[in-house]
Amino acid sequence: MLGKNILSMSGLSLYRNIIQFGMNIAIAAFVSPGDYGLVVFTAPFLVLVAMLTDLGMTSAITRAPSLSNDEAGAALGAMMTGGLVCAVLLIGAAWPIERAIGMAGLAPVMASMAGVVLLSITSATPRALLERELRYARIAGIEAAAIAVAAVAGVVAAFSGAGIWSLVLYNLLTQVIRLAAYGWHVRATLRPNLQFGRLGTLLSFGGWVLGSNLLNFFARNSDNLLIGAWLGAAAVGVYGLSYQFMLAPLMAITWPTSGILLATLRDRDPHGPAAQAMVESVLSATALLVIPTMLYLMFGLAFPMRALLSDRWAQVPAIVSWLAPAGALQAIASYNGALLMVAGRARAQFVLTVVNVVLLVATFVLALPFGLMALVKAYTVVVSLLSLAFIAMMVALTGLGLRRLAGAIAPALLASGLGVLAVVGVGEARSASWLGWAGATAAYAVAVLVAYAAQHLHVRRTLAVLLGRTSEPATNT
Repeated sequence: MLGKNILSMSGLSLYRNIIQFGMNIAIAAFVSPGDYGLVVFTAPFLVLVAMLTDLGMTSAITRAPSLSNDEAGAALGAMMTGGLVCAVLLIGAAWPIERAIGMAGLAPVMASMAGVVLLSITSATPRALLERELRYARIAGIEAAAIAVAAVAGVVAAFSGAGIWSLVLYNLLTQVIRLAAYGWHVRATLRPNLQFGRLGTLLSFGGWVLGSNLLNFFARNSDNLLIGAWLGAAAVGVYGLSYQFMLAPLMAITWPTSGILLATLRDRDPHGPAAQAMVESVLSATALLVIPTMLYLMFGLAFPMRALLSDRWAQVPAIVSWLAPAGALQAIASYNGALLMVAGRARAQFVLTVVNVVLLVATFVLALPFGLMALVKAYTVVVSLLSLAFIAMMVALTGLGLRRLAGAIAPALLASGLGVLAVVGVGEARSASWLGWAGATAAYAVAVLVAYAAQHLHVRRTLAVLLGRTSEPATNT
């Protein structure tokens, strides 16, 4: 069950990213960069409003050992009320914001996107209830259908001359379909009410989650703001594109899997053998996927970037070669947050998030005067050290022990190392042609797969635990 749910949600995340990327490219052919920037500028406001309205209650709903229909209805009523208020405030602020920053055309786009927030937050509680029931295949199906239908409508609208409103239509239609589908599945049990006195337990936990989410939001947006203010728009563009590679394993694997892990383990002893086996196998599976991929980017990205993009992006491969290994480590370490919530230690998660934000922002401020690459190197070092600390905390939270943790990650490290040696052996680490690049890529892939085949017992045990066929730890022999 765990493996099926992880496959459903990770596949959904990858599918969403591909569809949205393709749609954005298609629509970009019909709109100007300035118009496209209106939606990009609006996005952080929407994310922030959604966080404030959610109040961390969706995570609390997923984790809660017990939840009555009245409590769920009160959560829905509170979020709908907050979403409506925030949407009205966002609409009212749209025109003053447009005048204050001189961005013509922003106000109507921002006002329209306020509806996206209201629809999204209203569907959050029904979706959280499906997560409590571990119905991730159904969630993935709903999300995939909503994205596909909305993407087709958005592209058709762009071809018809709708311009930037095709992106607005895509976002609105996606949320309408999600709300309708999730609402239908919980129609028999979920009724919104205004009995906010029932929310004490959810809010006591959700408040710390909200604080952590807000701090993470600040941390993930402060780098671009500081780089833009200090080094200019071009540096933001180069860094932003490079950062997407580092963020990819978090978005595609760790974040969706963390939610599944939280819902699956909420009624289990985190130190119990079954829970330990699940965590160990999740870490192992993540490492098997992420470590070889991210280490490949250290040498495999340079030639395609040089061949396909202009010299303005020439710095990207060098930045990615620093960020990629830190991204692999971060993807493994980030399960720490889910395990803290399983243990009911939301306050500890908030404190750790405060420390994380303070260290990262201090790193940005201190490194920026020395240039973009200095910031990247300093950021990589700090993120890697923080990730190692979080991994050590996971060991304590689950009682896995360093030996079992090392055993879970070692096969991926060994396979990746053999892959790098294979590339060096064929002499194409710095490919100067598509043929050389393809040869290096093939050599790396074959070496990694051969290493995994040689360690097939570990891989099979990992998959067996994820698929629910056994509770035996993946590193046992």
